[in-house]
Amino acid sequence: MADHVGNPRRNRTVWITLIVLGAVVLAVASGAAWRVMGGRLEAARQLDAATLMVERADNTVIACDEVVRAEVSPTIAAKARQVAPRIEPARKELEASLRLIDSAIPRLTDDERRRAMLLKAAAAGRIEMLDSAPTILSANIKAADATPLASGAWTSTLAAAKITERAVAEYNKLTKSGVQASATFNAQAEQAFNESRDLFSRAATAFPEAGMERYVAYLDQKLKQVAISRQSDAAWTAGDIAQANRLIAAYNVEDEKSVALVKELPVTPSVAIADAYKQLADRATATYFKGRRKAADADKALKAL
Repeated sequence: MADHVGNPRRNRTVWITLIVLGAVVLAVASGAAWRVMGGRLEAARQLDAATLMVERADNTVIACDEVVRAEVSPTIAAKARQVAPRIEPARKELEASLRLIDSAIPRLTDDERRRAMLLKAAAAGRIEMLDSAPTILSANIKAADATPLASGAWTSTLAAAKITERAVAEYNKLTKSGVQASATFNAQAEQAFNESRDLFSRAATAFPEAGMERYVAYLDQKLKQVAISRQSDAAWTAGDIAQANRLIAAYNVEDEKSVALVKELPVTPSVAIADAYKQLADRATATYFKGRRKAADADKALKAL
């Protein structure tokens, strides 16, 4: 009997122990489920935070895009100068959003993960845009600054060249009044050429890659030519015809050099600036618009969710 009575008690003890162990296992399982749920909620919060980061960066991305897509002008150059310092902070915010997204992805639901991957593509596309933007903005600023200087210089140069033609025509009359008129025109031409040279020098500083120094060299040659012409005016007026003739011969030699130099110049300084801009910005522009398409496609897909 004792054995019979004792066995059920031992079995009961085992049963009770199993119930207790089962309760512990259930508690552990419930804790793990809570941690999983808590981790998913934290991941969702990270995804929301990453979305806000992308939206904040868009203030700079949109401003930058307006500059990149616009025609080069002084107004656009001013906007480029304003947005340029904002690019790196916006880029860092987008990189931070990528880190949050990567951290969140393993703990998200399938639907959330799809959104996260699209947001990641949107941020990455924007980073590609901002990586390329500084080169484009810099080219815009340089071209916008140099163009009015070079255009004004070229207009002044062409006007001065016509004045020198009038000086030659007056001198060739070989009369006192003609040589006096030649001297007046040469003084005007010298002033205009100096003004043009100053403008081209400033354009060269504004856009070193545009080759404005070629125009400066041409103007140095024209100034040398005008100086000889003025000397011949003075020699003729002083009655030293032989010296005047020697100076005219030297003038003609320098004139041939001027003709050779002008043939090597682009059609206009604006063409030179446009070519330099293209050389400087084309590759960056292609990369920029590749990133822009990536960002736009991801944005469109996000809106469709």
